[in-house]
Amino acid sequence: MTTRHFNYTFDAAFRVDIGRQRKSNQDAVLFQHADGLFAVSDGMGGLSHGEEASKIVTTSIPELLKQKTARLKTKLTPKAAAKLLSGQLSHLSDELYTNTHDGFYVSHGATFCGVWLIGTRAVFVNLGDSRAYLFGGGESPLRQVTEDHNWAAKLVRWGEITKEQARDHPGSSRLERFAGMQPPAAPEVFIENVTGGTQILLCSDGLHGMLPDDEIAAILRLNKTPTATCRRLIVEANAAGGRDNIAVVLIKIGKENSTVTGEDNL
Repeated sequence: MTTRHFNYTFDAAFRVDIGRQRKSNQDAVLFQHADGLFAVSDGMGGLSHGEEASKIVTTSIPELLKQKTARLKTKLTPKAAAKLLSGQLSHLSDELYTNTHDGFYVSHGATFCGVWLIGTRAVFVNLGDSRAYLFGGGESPLRQVTEDHNWAAKLVRWGEITKEQARDHPGSSRLERFAGMQPPAAPEVFIENVTGGTQILLCSDGLHGMLPDDEIAAILRLNKTPTATCRRLIVEANAAGGRDNIAVVLIKIGKENSTVTGEDNL
């Protein structure tokens, strides 16, 4: 698959699973293969309309971006894409809060972890504790790109607990940023270089909360198709307990696309 704004071919797949202990599925996926735009969104189970929030986020963002990019005459740059995606996510989050908040409590909330493939870069935008990873293949380590926006991650940054301890810490379910939060929402942006062979993984905490990074890396190292890898990740997360819904998107970068022209400037 190729897109107008990305300099490499790529293949991608996704899979969503209810897990073994939940009675409903609040995870959703944004999968716009033709635009190189992907995301996972995890509805907040502690809120009354988490499932609705994740669906609103994943269906509204592509439409908002389509309206903004329809008039573009030139190749979209990574910096412009980051500003556009984060701005639309922030706007949507603020609107979600305004339209659903009744003055007493937040009823709609969801994470958003997305990537937009632009030029030779992957533009990541994040609110919440769903994650984006990069894997270069071979013996290279799995690298978490995004930061978790929860209390446990803050304790890790302060040096009070380890990353391993954070997986089971009560603060891991206490989000400090999410779509639908009290305005203004402040998504984080990360712009990363990618090359042929790079694998990009987006996932909800139903995956990274069940499998440590080294086990995820071992599955990616098998270098199967994105479809087969997504299936294997779901199987292993459920085998580890499947405590939550599981959403995964895997993108595998291929060869440089010589038909795409233009400068890849930030």
